[in-house]
Amino acid sequence: MEALGSALSCPVCMELFTPPVLLLSCSHNFCKQCLELVLVCQHCTHVGGQFCCPVCRKVIYLRGKGTNGLQRNILAENILEKFKEELERLHTKEQNQLAQMCEKHGEIMNLMCLSDEEPICGMCKIFGDHKSHQVAKISDAYAERKVSFAEDIQLVLQRSESAAQAMQEMEELIGDLSTSAADTRAMIDAIGDGLLSGIKSRIATLKRQLELEHASKLEKLRLVARELEAPRQLCKQMELLLRHHANAVQFLQQRKRLRAEMERLVEGSMSPQVPAKDTVSIRHYFQELIKGMDIAAFVTPNTNQVLPGSVRLHEAWQAGSATQGHLSQQALEDILWKAMSGSVPKTNEEAKLPWNPSYSSSASSTSKSSTQGRRIDERKARTSSLLPSALSAAT
Repeated sequence: MEALGSALSCPVCMELFTPPVLLLSCSHNFCKQCLELVLVCQHCTHVGGQFCCPVCRKVIYLRGKGTNGLQRNILAENILEKFKEELERLHTKEQNQLAQMCEKHGEIMNLMCLSDEEPICGMCKIFGDHKSHQVAKISDAYAERKVSFAEDIQLVLQRSESAAQAMQEMEELIGDLSTSAADTRAMIDAIGDGLLSGIKSRIATLKRQLELEHASKLEKLRLVARELEAPRQLCKQMELLLRHHANAVQFLQQRKRLRAEMERLVEGSMSPQVPAKDTVSIRHYFQELIKGMDIAAFVTPNTNQVLPGSVRLHEAWQAGSATQGHLSQQALEDILWKAMSGSVPKTNEEAKLPWNPSYSSSASSTSKSSTQGRRIDERKARTSSLLPSALSAAT
């Protein structure tokens, strides 16, 4: 092999040829890229120039085509390809043999320690840590444990199938949690955008709390989901090992680890239970958002919009402020419409808010043109169609 490798090596780079391989008239072979470097070093830059062979110094004429006019040695390239394949095969064989060698004694591991369930060599049995242990031929242990390993896969597969329904419920819980979090986030945005700058810091705080709560609950659900997924992942690893293993030693070593995981899974504690549904409370965040606000100042006196489904939001609004007076459901609906649309001019009551001292008068609210009033009515009608879903989500 060494002699063949030397014959298939380039005299310039001293490595195996890199195709294409060019054959000169003096019968010496070179890598094309190496020969082009030789031409540069000999200042042969013309396609019709001449240069000397780096081995025998014979003058070679390019004849107007440069290196493309030189003969290509296809036979050497084919032999080189076969040689590389053989080198790769020998390397794989060597690695396989090394994997079956005992690291401590350098001997072939041809025995199986039945006490420790691991391959050993003869020196380990006679002088090593396994001299008092029972052993068996590694071929017999390999055949027996390969069969039992296939049976173990079936046990894990049954456990994985039993967890499929629970996994579906977990996915639904995660979807419900994400949906409720998205609905809560939409509610906070809709209400917060219509309020004055004094509560913007409160909105930001609530969003941070919501994200923390969502992340915390989602992490708990995902943790249970990963535990339910463990049997299926272990089953895949065991099937992959059963189908693809380089040798008996590798199989037995990996089998020991996977079997230990299988025993912990089958003989251990019961499967994790799917937790109860625990979504984000829109009602809680709504109460926190309006806590301590004089919401009567937001009411438009003349409102004709009466929307269904706002009873619980009305109760939450009332519970959010201990100091506010009675507020009708119709007034709450008007406030929600203002918060979501953001298009109604401020009223006299809004000028009385403690965080709005710069608002001078309400006279400007009556100076809108009739065209702008019609636009407001149209926008209010479009917004009203969206409010029932937002209100029903809070209940």
